[in-house]
Amino acid sequence: MKNYQTEALVLRSRKYLEADCLLTLLTRERGKLTAIAKGVRKSSSKLRGGVQVFSHNDMLLYHGRNLDTVTQSQCIEAFTPLQESLPALAAANYWSELLDSLVPEREKDVRLFQLALAGFHLMCLSVSKIIVLGLEIKLLAYLGYKPCLNSCVVCGSPLQGEEKLVFSPGQGGLVCPQCPKEQEPGRNLPINPEAVQVWQQMLKMDLSKLQRLRVSERGLAALE
Repeated sequence: MKNYQTEALVLRSRKYLEADCLLTLLTRERGKLTAIAKGVRKSSSKLRGGVQVFSHNDMLLYHGRNLDTVTQSQCIEAFTPLQESLPALAAANYWSELLDSLVPEREKDVRLFQLALAGFHLMCLSVSKIIVLGLEIKLLAYLGYKPCLNSCVVCGSPLQGEEKLVFSPGQGGLVCPQCPKEQEPGRNLPINPEAVQVWQQMLKMDLSKLQRLRVSERGLAALE
């Protein structure tokens, strides 16, 4: 079938030719893909309301050789609060860029779609740093970038609130004070026990409960 229907989140929109737009979509049925919305920049276009950035839509697309084409689109949720303040707009843009850069092309993943959609819902309620960090951590963990936080990644010793912990991206987790660190400049990041504890909590918590976390500015800075 050349035509297919799917729910889609519009992550990006770029002007193309005289009146078209190229859309980066995260779809429920076909993963992330690029599609063209023809004539959508014309004032008479019936597609305009269903292809806005950061919107959740029910779309009908035509599968083309190089690009898919949006033929119909009905907006399910416009996420209007994201357009009404600069911090909300910046957070939504960051979430979209993160999804666009990390999610592979055309790999169906319903759970990932649901996480992306939940992120926009959460940011409509709050754009606090704790929400943005929580979404980052949830996304990275789901995609397989989950570091070792319970024990030293070098020697395997359990970590019990040591103050002089180091996070090593190259080695994939925390390094205890007794183990040698990588000598690559700027790669080892000091991290305090509070930030480690919050990171672990975020991995376990439901997204709707992230706002309940109480974290000091020092802990947030280390976690970020």
